[in-house]
Amino acid sequence: MMLKNALPWLNTCANPGCQAKSLHKRFLSSGAYLGEARYCSPECFQIGLVECFAHLTQQPRSMPTRRQHRIPLGLELISRGCIHAQTLKLALQKQKEEPETRLGQILMRMEAVTEEQITAAIASQWSVPVFRLDPNQVPEAAHLVPFSLIQRYKMVPVHFSKQTNKLHLAFAQVLDRSILYAIEKMLGVRTEACIADESALQRVILNAGSQERPAEYVLNSLSRGELVSMIAGYALRLRAEKVFAANCNDQIWVRAVAKNEVTTHFLTSILPLHAAAVEADIY
Repeated sequence: MMLKNALPWLNTCANPGCQAKSLHKRFLSSGAYLGEARYCSPECFQIGLVECFAHLTQQPRSMPTRRQHRIPLGLELISRGCIHAQTLKLALQKQKEEPETRLGQILMRMEAVTEEQITAAIASQWSVPVFRLDPNQVPEAAHLVPFSLIQRYKMVPVHFSKQTNKLHLAFAQVLDRSILYAIEKMLGVRTEACIADESALQRVILNAGSQERPAEYVLNSLSRGELVSMIAGYALRLRAEKVFAANCNDQIWVRAVAKNEVTTHFLTSILPLHAAAVEADIY
């Protein structure tokens, strides 16, 4: 067992139809892992990608969900003694005139509450702690998650503990459990959510976008076949030893890790086979 772990070409290829079963042929390629499954050659790896993406695209798409049965923000603020019922009534009337504006924003504009009070109330709604985020400092852990996901879900990885293998992520308003699950699967960590002041979190996200980060490609209008071909090509070019893939609501997140631990992220939405040409943006 120790010898097989030390020499990856001794491990069995996960492709049932692999034609390179002989020990001699496995000397020629160290192969790559797709999740926990090892494939001995680029050809077998591409077959594994086809099966993996077929499985991911068949899974039901879960969109960001709000916590069920949580106390409305206005009532939460009243219970905390932050505002009076009459203030809430006035704010709700204003919200009817501005339906796109959140209640918390209206109350802050009325100078009825502070942002810290809103943050504490939202954290109570989600039953998670408050994290006091320094708006002028990007946490070291922020590079662990693709920047496009940080932007989309308005969240920032704020701390990673090697001792507990736990990654703490700060959200601003809506806490999406599905992205936490995807991060756990992709990084092999446990996650814990918290809520931070929205203004501080937005500032950190802005600063994080200007820092040097792992390569990241957002691929639009991509068919399943094109995605398989592109990821297989990149994995070969990068000499990736491990590749992971998971659903992120309506996207697929692919993470490729090379021998030197250099990580490359890919995010895409799978479209029908007649999809248009690929459009790629790089962060």
